[in-house]
Amino acid sequence: MAKQSKIRRKTVYRILFLISACVFLFCAGLLLSFWWDYHKADEEYRQVAEKAVRVRQDAALQSGASGTEGAAGGNSTALGIIEDESFPMLLIDFDELEAENGDVVAWLDFPGQQISYPVVQGDDNSIYLKKSFSGSSSSSGAIFVDYRNEGLMKDGNTIIYGHNMRNGSMFGQLKKYQEQSHYEEFPFFDVYTREGAYRCAIISAGRVRPYEESYRIVFSSDKDRADYISLVKKLQNYEIPAVETDFSVEPAQYMKVLGSEGDGEGSAPPLVLLSTCTGGNHDYRFVLLAQVQKFYPAD
Repeated sequence: MAKQSKIRRKTVYRILFLISACVFLFCAGLLLSFWWDYHKADEEYRQVAEKAVRVRQDAALQSGASGTEGAAGGNSTALGIIEDESFPMLLIDFDELEAENGDVVAWLDFPGQQISYPVVQGDDNSIYLKKSFSGSSSSSGAIFVDYRNEGLMKDGNTIIYGHNMRNGSMFGQLKKYQEQSHYEEFPFFDVYTREGAYRCAIISAGRVRPYEESYRIVFSSDKDRADYISLVKKLQNYEIPAVETDFSVEPAQYMKVLGSEGDGEGSAPPLVLLSTCTGGNHDYRFVLLAQVQKFYPAD
């Protein structure tokens, strides 16, 4: 009996060992699959940036690193938070980008951070959730504009979405803005289009409910716009002082670029909302709300 009991125990141990080994191999396979997917997406966006993005050689540089040095760009030139006279610091080849994907509408760059990506717009908001800029299947997806927008900066509020990736790619770096110190170091981001470059000053960082009222695109009046800003700011992590706007072109030219009739109703600077998920909590989204501070027409 003792011998049979010993044999049974050994059999049970072997079965448990085999089960544990299978679980380990399965988990290792998943981790390897995640790593490969992240690596493949990072490499794709690095190659896109290599082909379509150049750093202006006449830019006045300070210490630090541009977003183009990150997972997307792969550009080794040392860059920093540039002075106004040297902005814009990137030259984007939109012909090259459109040859790869006709849905491209902009290039988004956070100077000094690892966020520098092409921006696309599809016929609905599901297209680029699991599809990369090149069209391949990818859990990283692409950075994309809400399909309801008329384009970039042509509505009261342009909404741009991106995944909160665990390796920090795409909009995975936005969570750093939960800390006021990070905002104080990096208070703006840049959006490049064929028409020109927009410097966007961040005016709120925090969580919002994923409801329609949090993702307004068109405002009926200045008061309607102000009420929307108040709604988004209600759950912000910290107070951000008011931002002054100083456009470097005449208002009439600016309104023409935005596609407005110039009737005076759209005089307020356009807003830009960057949105990403917060991880396991599906009741909220983490957002950065910004307003256009400066516009530089393309050469």
